[in-house]
Amino acid sequence: MSKFIDRLKNVSKGYVRPMGFNAVASAPQPKMLLAVELGIEDLTAKEVFGGADIVLLSTGKTGAKKLKEAAGLLGDTVWGVMLGDKADEAEKMAKAGADFVVFSPDAEVSPLTALEKTGKIIMLENNLTDFMIRAADCLSVGAVIVDGQPDALSLSWRKIMLYQRFADILSKPFLVRVSANISLPELQALWALGIDGVLTNGSEGLSGLRTIIDWAEWAAKRKRGHMSAIVPSIKMPASESVSPEEPEEPDEDDEE
Repeated sequence: MSKFIDRLKNVSKGYVRPMGFNAVASAPQPKMLLAVELGIEDLTAKEVFGGADIVLLSTGKTGAKKLKEAAGLLGDTVWGVMLGDKADEAEKMAKAGADFVVFSPDAEVSPLTALEKTGKIIMLENNLTDFMIRAADCLSVGAVIVDGQPDALSLSWRKIMLYQRFADILSKPFLVRVSANISLPELQALWALGIDGVLTNGSEGLSGLRTIIDWAEWAAKRKRGHMSAIVPSIKMPASESVSPEEPEEPDEDDEE
């Protein structure tokens, strides 16, 4: 299991403080993950991706030497490679040290199923039908990234509704692509839906987004999982026990 998948699975979990009388340091609270997509040619220094929890590289026709240099620069940072539909590059990326690979639904199956220790992430368009989303949730992948070109404007209500569909159906951790100028209320709205992280493109605005996420308060209660109809129940009053009526005894005058 890759570090990427482990981090995603733990992001929305609470932490239990040990019982006892001694004072203990408070455990860090879960918060939204921040991922950044960068071209490998842009990866020139740690300042480029500093602050990101996860780095997703677009490599193109990168050679093994360039990949090795990138892996050395990234160090302990969780990183992966955008394959798209070119699954034949998966083995090379795994050997270079990638924690995960991201692929499209059109990618060939065989090269990806051969990966044992490298995480597999599928990238889905946000206009899929409910049936296709359910089918993706059954695949042997560790997480989902919901794609869709980020707008320069604020998050729209339409996007919120589209993401709500994914949150209602998916059981796997998932991220959505956003613009770097997304506001804190918009991030908190996504978090409340059950979205585990956001993916932004390029390093511009990354440090500011990192600051917003670190200083924000993230509500523990999140909507996630299949929605079920709520049927109101009517409580019937408890029936009072009624003792059977005893037959009336005849008057003595009647017996005479």
